[in-house]
Amino acid sequence: MEFHDKITIPNLGKMAVMDSVRNAEDMVLKDEYAKKQTALDFYYNRNIDSHIEPYFPGHTLSQIPTTFLRILPRFAKARMMLYKAPPKRLIGGEMADEYMEYTYHLDSVLRTASELAWTLGMIHVRSKWNDRKNRIEYDILPNVKEYYYDGETFPFGYSYEIGKDSQGNRQFYFFSEDRDGEQGLHFIFTSDHKIKAVEGNPDMINIYGINPISRIMFPYSASDVVRCAVNTSIAFTEVMLAIRYQTGSPVMTGIDTEIPNIKFGIDRLISLPEGANLSYIAPPSNIPAMIQGIKEYLTITAQNHSLSINFSQGTTPPSGIALKIMNLENEEAREADIPLFKEFEEMRYEVDRRLIEVHVGRVFDESYAVDFEESKVPLEWNQEKDKLQFMLDNGLMTKKDLYKFFNSDITDEELEIKLEEIEEEQLVEEVTEQPQSPLVAALQRG
Repeated sequence: MEFHDKITIPNLGKMAVMDSVRNAEDMVLKDEYAKKQTALDFYYNRNIDSHIEPYFPGHTLSQIPTTFLRILPRFAKARMMLYKAPPKRLIGGEMADEYMEYTYHLDSVLRTASELAWTLGMIHVRSKWNDRKNRIEYDILPNVKEYYYDGETFPFGYSYEIGKDSQGNRQFYFFSEDRDGEQGLHFIFTSDHKIKAVEGNPDMINIYGINPISRIMFPYSASDVVRCAVNTSIAFTEVMLAIRYQTGSPVMTGIDTEIPNIKFGIDRLISLPEGANLSYIAPPSNIPAMIQGIKEYLTITAQNHSLSINFSQGTTPPSGIALKIMNLENEEAREADIPLFKEFEEMRYEVDRRLIEVHVGRVFDESYAVDFEESKVPLEWNQEKDKLQFMLDNGLMTKKDLYKFFNSDITDEELEIKLEEIEEEQLVEEVTEQPQSPLVAALQRG
């Protein structure tokens, strides 16, 4: 992927770093930034009108509002399945439950980050400590500059925008890591080329020694899907205009003088002079063909990304095996994604581990592993039931596992209570179903 927000710094000196960072915003490529913002708008469904209205000049859109569909989010969710189910995270070979207590909505954030990484080609995630909540929170950063030293292939620093100051100047955070005896830096710089300290950090030092930012990199971006979302929105707006124009425009003939201001409607009687005629003329349009053309465009774009997305209504859902075959290419793409996201997970864990060490004093083991859940094909109930019964009969699943299969959110304490209740009910049923002795029967008849 061609990366445009890359800035090279000649040496490690603090002043050289600051001078390079101070002028970084002068290197903004507006076209690339605009493309990225378009993708973000269509992903988050915001500011859509601003991207469609320029294609309809004049008073065209006074007839209808712009029309758009959730194309980009749907494609991104279908393509990025790694975080659909939370992965298993292991520290020192054990489940990372204690570490996960420090992370806030980690899997939800990473699912969104993975979808944006596929859309944009790259996304950055910042880990930040919340002193009041005593936890790590995460910011997804779509617009980040990376700073490199000459000859190096991994960034030593990052910057991103955080808002405007009281004078209206844009403000940016900068982080760099410790390197060769030089302490890492953390400060704010502004669009008017000023540098200032972050509150509580007058020395402008990065207290972590490492950058609290990790990144997900794809070898490509889904720019064609973004373009598809734009074109589809334009096309559907055209369809809605065609539907609106099917009512026709009133045309009056047979009047030589200026046409009077006639009010008309279903509750009004229109009287015309002799020889005059009032009719409606609608432009020719084939609305079903227009809609079918849009569906074909969406289908081709989906196929280019190994996606089997159904844009037709009323079709029979495919069976599990058929669905597996249809998504075979997407499964292969998913497998190819795993090394990229394992590298990201290791990078982010290193950051989180350092934050916890600095703010809490707890040092987690360096050994970290992540196991992504295998994708599952939905089975019909008879197949699912036979599979579960087979696993129970052959010791591949316990009753606890079976109960968690149907209620994954249950706690261990709630599970123990529930299993005890089930066992008691089963004992009562067994006693009730046993044949009574003659003596007991006699006593009951009593």
